Amino acid sequence: MRGARGLGGKVRGRGRGRGRGGGGVGSRLGGHASLRAALGCGLLLALSAPAAPAATVHWRLAGNPNPPSTAQINAAENQVRQHQSALGAEQGKLSAADAMLARLQTQAEVLTERYDQARVNEQRAASAYEVTQARLRQAERQQAASRTRVARLAAEEFESGGGFDSVTAMLGDAYGPQAYMTQVGMGQVLAQSGTETLAANQANDAVARVFRTQAHELLVAQQADLRAANDLKLAIQAAVARQQAFVTLTQGQRNKLAGELATAQAKASSLKAARQAALAAQAAAAAARAARAAAAAAAAAGGSPAGSSQVPSWAWGSGASATQGDIAANWALTQMGKPYQWGGAGPDTYDCSGLAMMAWARAGVQLAHWTGYQWESGPHVPLNQLRRGDLLFYATNTSDPNTIHHVAIYIGNGMMVNAPYTGAFVRIDGMYSPGGLIGAVRPAG
Repeated sequence: MRGARGLGGKVRGRGRGRGRGGGGVGSRLGGHASLRAALGCGLLLALSAPAAPAATVHWRLAGNPNPPSTAQINAAENQVRQHQSALGAEQGKLSAADAMLARLQTQAEVLTERYDQARVNEQRAASAYEVTQARLRQAERQQAASRTRVARLAAEEFESGGGFDSVTAMLGDAYGPQAYMTQVGMGQVLAQSGTETLAANQANDAVARVFRTQAHELLVAQQADLRAANDLKLAIQAAVARQQAFVTLTQGQRNKLAGELATAQAKASSLKAARQAALAAQAAAAAARAARAAAAAAAAAGGSPAGSSQVPSWAWGSGASATQGDIAANWALTQMGKPYQWGGAGPDTYDCSGLAMMAWARAGVQLAHWTGYQWESGPHVPLNQLRRGDLLFYATNTSDPNTIHHVAIYIGNGMMVNAPYTGAFVRIDGMYSPGGLIGAVRPAG
């Protein structure tokens, strides 16, 4: 068990050493003290006291010496509930918006696929149109050739005057009837050829009309389908874009409300911690006054305060001076940005009690490198009487000093400088941000 001074003023086991790195005899604490130092400022803090959010609102002592009232705490908790309700409503709105966006995106995918299909069909129709155009050109050439043959046949018929009757032709033929019969056979052949020429011409006309109509209608239909699919695709894409913008806006509002809720929760927690710490400090101060009164009575009865083994030497003083506190606080601020390290006591790394020890060493006060002994290093100070340089202590159970795990140096206006935890650096935080503020001590010179 470590030595610790309770809120009632009783001191247990304070005579084991003053601490290393500050001119004391901390090396005599051995491995157990080193382990306690590591646990006191490292592991327990990492497990139980995460860093405060950037938006934390801290209760200020300046101008308000009394702890927050129950009514103030209730009002803060009511604000938390209101923010929780608003955040819940916005989260529901965001969920609905996300669901709508998912449906629109599905529709967009369907219509995009339809557009892709229509585009492929249009490309195929364009290819078919080219083939049909080639066939049309061939049909038109055949049509032109047929028309030429028909025109030639008509010209020959016109030049023959329409022909002679069969008896005249036979009698007037210089070669006789046989020649006439031969001529009649040739005429029949020519007549048949003319009929076929006309039929071919009509067929070529029909084929040309079919190809022309087919090519035009196919291409027009596919192009119209492509335009319609593209219009639908653009419409659904615009709807998706609008919904995405709405979701983004809703997310921003949700995040804003979440931040406001975190701020309200931090404020409520700070008020609770401030009230608890202030009441504990007041009780500690009352106990210290009672201890001083008892010591004075004992001295008047012939006792020797300096020789008492139950009361520390600083119990009859008021701790270090304000000048010493300024020296400790100002030096601690010069160590800003240096990394936390278990057991670190400078010059390059620190843990929480190592930083406090070295800061007060600059002011001429020797502290042990352990929060338990530092808790006993001077009078306990009410939080409404804090001065720069006073040490602030944090515990997992604010009614039990044996659970103290962290110490920091007060620098004024509700702020402190400290080495917080592994992975962090010496920095400035609000005095209530770690949570579990058990009280303050003004180290004695």
